[in-house]
Amino acid sequence: MTSRRKAIQSIGLGALALSTLSTTRSEARPEMPLADDPAFWAKVRDQFMLAKDKVFFNPGTVGAMPRMVYDRMVEHLKYIGTDVADWAYKDDNKEEFISGYNNLMTIRTKVAGLINGTAAEIAMTDNVTNGMNYVSNGLNLQPGDEIITTDQEHGGGLGGWQVKEKRYGAVLKLVPIPKPMHSAQEVYDILVKAMTPKTKVLMVSHMITGSGAILPVKELCAEASRRGIFTVLDGAQTVGQIKIDVKDINCDAYLGCFHKWMGAPAGTGFMYVKADKIKDIWTTIASYRWNQHEDEGFRFTQRGTGNFPVLKGLEASIDFHNEIGADKVYARIKFLGERLRTGLRANKKVKIFSPTDESMCAGISVYNVEGRTGAQLQEAYWTQARMRPRSQGDTFGVRHCTHIFNNEAEIDRALEVVKSLS
Repeated sequence: MTSRRKAIQSIGLGALALSTLSTTRSEARPEMPLADDPAFWAKVRDQFMLAKDKVFFNPGTVGAMPRMVYDRMVEHLKYIGTDVADWAYKDDNKEEFISGYNNLMTIRTKVAGLINGTAAEIAMTDNVTNGMNYVSNGLNLQPGDEIITTDQEHGGGLGGWQVKEKRYGAVLKLVPIPKPMHSAQEVYDILVKAMTPKTKVLMVSHMITGSGAILPVKELCAEASRRGIFTVLDGAQTVGQIKIDVKDINCDAYLGCFHKWMGAPAGTGFMYVKADKIKDIWTTIASYRWNQHEDEGFRFTQRGTGNFPVLKGLEASIDFHNEIGADKVYARIKFLGERLRTGLRANKKVKIFSPTDESMCAGISVYNVEGRTGAQLQEAYWTQARMRPRSQGDTFGVRHCTHIFNNEAEIDRALEVVKSLS
């Protein structure tokens, strides 16, 4: 053990758990940089497995895994394949062979640390869609009760509420909001005006997936709470991209995932529900603990046999995020996003659909070039520069995401592509 610990420390990973380093893999992970290293972000980029001849600009759909995430996942998969006979079936909360019956307290505690919640308020899910459906199915709503949301929500966040409307007679109100938005006050006023005495739920995205707009969720939750409205936030695009503090926001529920901006494997998400509200939400998938309330998060986490190697990959992604420093990550993403938008605004042929107020933006930019469709712009990026943003259809062009594995030169090259098309 001593020699292995020294080896890990020698490559700058002493702060990470020993299990993050596979003893069997053939390729060593590059050294993690020190905070004051002038080549800090270049060395962070070396931690990712991304091919050097292509540029990835779409963690808004699915992110890129750092090597340590891949390593820890593969290491644990091999462990199960090799040593499953070691499983003594004595304590599922300590023996990590399958998930779904394990309380996952270590991982839930790390997730809680990311958003300033508590482990008891955290349930592990596969993605935001799962978590949103747990909340929509689990809330008691009566015919005529209103659910307010925006007309720019992702279908995975919206579907559960549409079922609630069709099956139980609740009323789902899709409130139109601008694209682009010009101020936080603008969208706040629109949504508050839509609230009525019949409104029981406010469900909105913390960050709109189709524009990158960061909504004034703290202020919206405060007004909703004053009116007795249950607040639900879709955090699919926020976890790993911007700082989240659920206690400061004071929402009742927050749903997030890790396969986008955190670089975790797909199939990893969470549901946060405030401690004094989670006990009143019905379980959607019922197993042994469906009606046991000593650990509310475990009640929802226990949903049948699951995949522990994927959860090990998730844990590694959180460790990686923390090793770099969350504030550094958020600032870098914002810096690159703003560099892109500043360059785009200088081009009169470009229309930007992300907010005009830069304080409402981070790493997502949505824009188009006059006379182009999103598919044409996406294809031009690939053929000219081997770059991959994502088409947003005929009108809205592309969604272009910047992350810590990108750099200034890639942003500047992207702006050259746009200039060539305009």
